[in-house]
Amino acid sequence: MGQYYKPINLESGQWLYSHDYGNGLKLMEHSWIGNQFVGAVMKMMLPGGQWYKKPIVWCGDYYNEEGEEDYYDFAADDKKIRPEESLAEEEQFNAILANHTTKEYVIYSKMPGDSEEWRINPLPLLTALGNGRGGGDYYDNLPDSDKVGIWAKHILSIEFEIPDGYTELKVAFRE
Repeated sequence: MGQYYKPINLESGQWLYSHDYGNGLKLMEHSWIGNQFVGAVMKMMLPGGQWYKKPIVWCGDYYNEEGEEDYYDFAADDKKIRPEESLAEEEQFNAILANHTTKEYVIYSKMPGDSEEWRINPLPLLTALGNGRGGGDYYDNLPDSDKVGIWAKHILSIEFEIPDGYTELKVAFRE
């Protein structure tokens, strides 16, 4: 069976539903650069956005760690939102994902791939909780699988300039 994911702002409990944007619920069904669903999350993470510098997780419904909150159920139905605006594909390719907890960043334009191939969006994978427990996940035999989830619950934002004093985290997610 496949595991279903939803992006969640841990501070407000707000979350988005991939079906509202015509995408599948499994992690790798919606985790590519240019995707409108992930673009809506990215738009909210821009300076001035509702999710700017907020703790984010991309939680799977199979995630269940002892001593951890059930983040998937924490995101209650009345907290579901559907922003109409999404970061356009070109803007996504020019984006920088900044982690203010670790003082690191990822440059979207450096994600592997070419014009004929989809490029994986690092946001869902770096913040994923529960990966590896269901079909449609990013599997252990794929590049940089050890980095999946390392930024879950961290304070994040989308920027277009590298923040001063931050270090680049190089990721090469690729199916």
